[in-house]
Amino acid sequence: MADSTNYGQLGREDLERALGLKNIKPVAVEKFNIKDVDMTAQLLKAKAAGAEVVLTYGIGPELAQIANGMTKLGWKVPMIGSWTLSMANYIDNAGPGGEGARMPQTFIQEPTTPKRKSFIINYLRTFNPKNARIDSPVSAAQGYDSIYLLAAAIKQANSVEGPKIKAALEDLKAPVDGVVTTYNKPFTAKDHEAITANIPVFGEVKGQRVVYAYENDQKVASQVRVKDVNAKGALTVKK
Repeated sequence: MADSTNYGQLGREDLERALGLKNIKPVAVEKFNIKDVDMTAQLLKAKAAGAEVVLTYGIGPELAQIANGMTKLGWKVPMIGSWTLSMANYIDNAGPGGEGARMPQTFIQEPTTPKRKSFIINYLRTFNPKNARIDSPVSAAQGYDSIYLLAAAIKQANSVEGPKIKAALEDLKAPVDGVVTTYNKPFTAKDHEAITANIPVFGEVKGQRVVYAYENDQKVASQVRVKDVNAKGALTVKK
């Protein structure tokens, strides 16, 4: 189930492509619009088709309506989606029905390294969010890191001219210690992906917040995952 925006539809295409690599075809493919509040029709089609899991590509408020719709129908199957299932406006609006949803995350709000601990403390102190929970943890962490990468590029280029900053970003000389990872030559002229598939982990909504879905990931969370320089863009995460 994906929203009708480019985000949702391009994400749906990616999901279908990934499923195809595993010789899996979705039993139903449904669409919804931003601000839709009733997903009953789409969910009934999925249920009638025998769906065993609901894969989503949308943002928090509409994803909450999917979870609420399943609760209303008394139909509970696993819900897995993009990182947006970690947004507070999903967790709060879905309530108990949103529990168990899983999503890939580059950052989970736990002080597993000194950098993450400092980031969490300062974020909570600055914004004082509800339930001491970062509203959009992935956005916050990656946005925070991006500013440090930009600053490093400006310093290296000794300039604020766009082309010079771009050239510096594509050839950063010194590593940048971030919240998500340590960025050691994160970009090149031909590679603008600082995050490779070995870095994200799966999160799960539990007790109205996102925690590590897998105990093994939590046990090694203090070990910073760094970019796989041999990655070629293929998402091949193994468990």
